[in-house]
Amino acid sequence: MWLSIGFALFALCAQPSRAQPLAPPDSAERQLRADSAEIAEHARSLQAAFERRRRQLLPRFYSGTADHCLIVGRFCEWHPKFDKDYVVPGEGKDIVRARSEMLRDLAKASDALPGDDWIIGQRIRYLLEAHDTSAVTVARACRASRWWCDALLGMTLHVRGDYAAADSAFGIALENMPTDTRCHWLNLRPLLDDDIRGTYSKMSCAEREAADAQIWWVSDPLFMIPGNERRTEHFSRVLHTVLQQNSVNTYGLSWGGDLAELILRFGWAEKWTQEPSHSMYPESQPTITGHEREPGYHFFLTQRPPDSVALIADSVFDIYQFPPREQYSPTYARGFENLDAQVARFRRGDSTRIVAAYNVKGDTIFGKTKFAAALVATGDTGAVQSRTEVAESPLRNVLTVTTPLKEQVVGVELLANDSSGAARWRSGFAEIPLDSGRISVSDLLFVDGAPALPADLAEAAERAHGGTKFNHNTKIGLFWELYGKTPADSSVPISLTITRVEESLLRRTFRALRIVPKPMPLNIRWQENGAAGVLSARSIVLDLSAIPSGRYAVKLQVGDDTRAAASRVIEVK
Repeated sequence: MWLSIGFALFALCAQPSRAQPLAPPDSAERQLRADSAEIAEHARSLQAAFERRRRQLLPRFYSGTADHCLIVGRFCEWHPKFDKDYVVPGEGKDIVRARSEMLRDLAKASDALPGDDWIIGQRIRYLLEAHDTSAVTVARACRASRWWCDALLGMTLHVRGDYAAADSAFGIALENMPTDTRCHWLNLRPLLDDDIRGTYSKMSCAEREAADAQIWWVSDPLFMIPGNERRTEHFSRVLHTVLQQNSVNTYGLSWGGDLAELILRFGWAEKWTQEPSHSMYPESQPTITGHEREPGYHFFLTQRPPDSVALIADSVFDIYQFPPREQYSPTYARGFENLDAQVARFRRGDSTRIVAAYNVKGDTIFGKTKFAAALVATGDTGAVQSRTEVAESPLRNVLTVTTPLKEQVVGVELLANDSSGAARWRSGFAEIPLDSGRISVSDLLFVDGAPALPADLAEAAERAHGGTKFNHNTKIGLFWELYGKTPADSSVPISLTITRVEESLLRRTFRALRIVPKPMPLNIRWQENGAAGVLSARSIVLDLSAIPSGRYAVKLQVGDDTRAAASRVIEVK
């Protein structure tokens, strides 16, 4: 058996025999410290011996050529373009056996020195690596430094997928850890894109802590899952750097800031492989590759957060960012997608009624499996939420929720029941302003079933088109509401403009060469009585057969007030 090193635990509390005189208290204390130091040193030698043995036994695997290498100190971080079904080989039964023996000896050492932070930390680390479900139980029984035990518990709960409980455990750990340690744990600088990192670096610890609350809020992958998993993932990564800093690592290299940065940005390795050395010298070492969980996604904002959460648009997220500043791979989904959803706001007294529609009939994941869905409106860094959830959603569905929030981030989220995938749409919104002396307008809502038109919001919501993509040569209904009123003898001009956006480079070139004509916006104008009422529904039919394929901005303007306008970008295929 590998690592079958004899481990004699010392009888620290054994009673002396009658023939042996009692040692002076100071002598007994020195002996106790010596015994403790010997146990701690032996535990460290066990961990080092396991990692040396692991390197010898690692499976051989060709990791491919790095077509884009992110240099971090001594390391190259890259994501090889293998077939999507490629599998990194497992570690093998000899490594499993060696780790199991080490864990048995670490458990004995932990029983002998229950207050040793390093020993319990390594025990938890390797239990999690072995996917041992007892890790949470061991963490709950931890008798080392209190904040350290809470942090270890947070990591075990995070790995188990209990993000809400992990959030609580890490919160308690942060409250009780030393000030300098807390400042380090709360530093998100390595994870932030250039546009954010410069400003963040100038902040004090207290200022960073306030900024972190909003960063974590908008970086939470799915609002529908309790807890903030991206935050608990980060704290688990920080803890992992501490666990590896004072131990031997699988690379066989000295610890450095480059290893810490890699773990913070991309997570710790879940598998290890080796490539045989191509050197002519027999003593040369093989190349060791660590494999993080894949695929990973970038959930942080790509630019500095706006002053108002209402200005956070779906476009400031780029989950497929490449090269990524940071990545996280949720364990509950093997893939993550952007969701095409149509979302519209309508005022109802002091609240806002939000309507969200999607259609995933042709989706490669959700078109073939059962999935849960949620519409979540959240504000104040996630402390307050209004939500609607369905455990099993149809492929085409409309969700509605009423929220009292004045500013909010709204998420439309899907999660496959078989963990095959997750999808989301996310954007910020402000409450539509109401003024009895002026007209304001709701968002635009496209509805199916034209030329018949809905009479009110309830009917329009039922018929809401799933998403923002439309087939050519079809007719689509457009619904909105007007709020407020003007004097009875006045008339209000209304215009609807459809303008092409984001032409391809080739088409722009042809346009410059005058090979194709310049597109002219489609504009419809009419007049309405200004005293229409406090709330009135409107709808018209649009014939998309007159519009070539492409992306278009559809804008409704009521009167001359720029606030009385609504727009939506659609795609005609």
